[in-house]
Amino acid sequence: TVGGFDSRIVQSALIFDVLTVVVVGGVSLAGGRGGVPSVVAGIVLIGILLNGMTLLDLSVYSQSIAKGLILMAALVFDRRLHPFDPETARQGD
Repeated sequence: TVGGFDSRIVQSALIFDVLTVVVVGGVSLAGGRGGVPSVVAGIVLIGILLNGMTLLDLSVYSQSIAKGLILMAALVFDRRLHPFDPETARQGD
């Protein structure tokens, strides 16, 4: 435990936040796209959104739901912007 919290829960929340920031920043989960400036932009954007939700006194659960919806929207947007290419998928074989 870390400060009374189960460390597995803390780590999974941290991984979720990092994944959200990276995807919102424009890094493609399919690989080959993205960079440090886009991740920094994702950090700033998510930071502003979380700060706004905190100022609006939304619960932690509501913030988690909002982050999940943002992540899903970013993933859908990324998939539409960069459709699956079978040729790229075979490059690692």
